Amino acid sequence: MNRSKDEWLSYLESTHPSDIEMGLGRVTQVAQKLDLFKPAPITIVVGGTNGKGTTTAILGHLLSQKNLSSACYNSPHIHQYNERINRRDTNGTDRLTTDEELCSAFEAIEEGRGDIPLTYFEFGTLAALWQIKQWQVDVALLEVGLGGRLDAVNIVDTDLAIVTSVGLDHQDWLGDTLDLIGYEKAGIGRKNKPLICGQPKVSQGFLDQAKLIDAQLISVDQNYSIDAMEGGWSLILNCGTHQEKKLTLPKGHIPYFNIASAIAGLDSLGLLPSEDKINLAIDNTKVAGRLTHMPCAIKEPEGSGKCITFILDVAHNPQAAAFLATRLNNCSHGILAVLADKDPEGIVSSLPKIKHWHLAGLSGYRGQSAAQLSTRLIASSQQSIAGKYDDVAQAIEHCLDDVKDGEEVLVIGSFLTVAAAEQVLKNHPRIEVKHGR
Repeated sequence: MNRSKDEWLSYLESTHPSDIEMGLGRVTQVAQKLDLFKPAPITIVVGGTNGKGTTTAILGHLLSQKNLSSACYNSPHIHQYNERINRRDTNGTDRLTTDEELCSAFEAIEEGRGDIPLTYFEFGTLAALWQIKQWQVDVALLEVGLGGRLDAVNIVDTDLAIVTSVGLDHQDWLGDTLDLIGYEKAGIGRKNKPLICGQPKVSQGFLDQAKLIDAQLISVDQNYSIDAMEGGWSLILNCGTHQEKKLTLPKGHIPYFNIASAIAGLDSLGLLPSEDKINLAIDNTKVAGRLTHMPCAIKEPEGSGKCITFILDVAHNPQAAAFLATRLNNCSHGILAVLADKDPEGIVSSLPKIKHWHLAGLSGYRGQSAAQLSTRLIASSQQSIAGKYDDVAQAIEHCLDDVKDGEEVLVIGSFLTVAAAEQVLKNHPRIEVKHGR
């Protein structure tokens, strides 16, 4: 068909009238035609309200320390669609799928689907499975897009399922209680296969579904436990497959509870590397859009500059915000831009250090204006709304003057928020970005 990547992506957006349509019937038919149910010898599926991207990332690093290659499917992306499909070799080298590989994958799915309608996400998921199969890696790491039980990713033959957390999210699709949402998320488990639950005190709905599908449930506080220590943390594994095992681990760059879920999962499969290699994997795991520090020198009109560090994170729920609260130092200003179906009140209340919120609008599907966001936050008494802006660019512009030298500004809310902020910071005439981390 000789379509470019951009032409394929435009085509995908136009092939189905709905952005989301729950159910596995359509993707199952296409996957059966193309034999995509087992894209790699070992298939791991990761779901949850928060922490899926960081969990798949640490899994890839841990597997490379075990001399196993892996390929990962994540969504959404920050800058380019290619970020959704990537591979990591046994020596730890990783790369994104190329435009040529993407186009070949899209073409294979287009030919295989015939007249079966697919949503944008369904089409992309099948293309990812097809590409991962072509790479012939040892392990496929697949991130669930929405919920679990009826998500397109859930068609695969899963060896291990990890649910990182269960919170109120996507309530229009999954239900408005933790029982209903937990029931949906536990649906990625399989009979007699390990199902890791990283959520303490998980809902009864989750437990009911795990029992219904007869999964081998391994949960935090029951089969493994986490203890914070000075400069790091410890993990005690007691999963029934071996004697109790205690690991002393470094702090790392991502939430330790997601690291713990990944370690417990690989331990259940007998794929856990030695403790020194686990430490190396943790130290090496950094994820784009998560706690990304961008120190910026601000060129003042008078010629005397100051330095502001912008901290970018895709956090879009209270759990993620609560983790960020433990990593902030001199940060009293925040820029918040979230989609309309998220919980801004919970996000703001989880970040008490931030006293001045700059609210920005997000356009497009599921977006909302700063005025709409402000209305929802009006009851928050601890923080003040410093300003309302059309978009992230305007909010950053005002922070350049309002924020003092040496302070941090947290920019959070979604992948769209982080992408917009990076674009502004790298191209603004008054900003010189220093080496970030």
